[in-house]
Amino acid sequence: MQATGTAMTADRETLSRDMAALANYLMRTANMGTFNAIAELDLSFTQIKALCALEADGEERSVKALAESLGVSLPAMSRAVDGLFERGFVGREEDTEDRRMKRVRLTDAGRTVPKALNEARLSALQELLSSLGEEEALALEHALSLILERRAEIAAYRPTEQGAAR
Repeated sequence: MQATGTAMTADRETLSRDMAALANYLMRTANMGTFNAIAELDLSFTQIKALCALEADGEERSVKALAESLGVSLPAMSRAVDGLFERGFVGREEDTEDRRMKRVRLTDAGRTVPKALNEARLSALQELLSSLGEEEALALEHALSLILERRAEIAAYRPTEQGAAR
């Protein structure tokens, strides 16, 4: 923090670097659990992206719209969806207005994939928090409560008690 007159203002450059250090640490520690979860599922990166996109939207989409939103070719997305359909992670139906189009939606089994990835990240966070001293934990709790109270778009990603995030 820098003194400006009588008020304290955050040194945004230092704060950015400090947040990057924390984010990088969390990503590295969380990635091991996330990568292990992905390996166990034996899914391609495109399939993971598709499942996470469908879960984030919460609604069915055409294969074409899904491909466009993820920057993947239509043939690649079609192959990814075929594999997900065969494993029961997505349901697939013809579009009622255009039978050439296929619409996909998550099944209950498909919802477990993003949930497993979120739980791996949450586990890494719990490990970090258990390593903090009481003063550090209270300071972090205070800072996060201020942010989450004022930033609904961030608070929307808070995991439920069962571990699944938005």
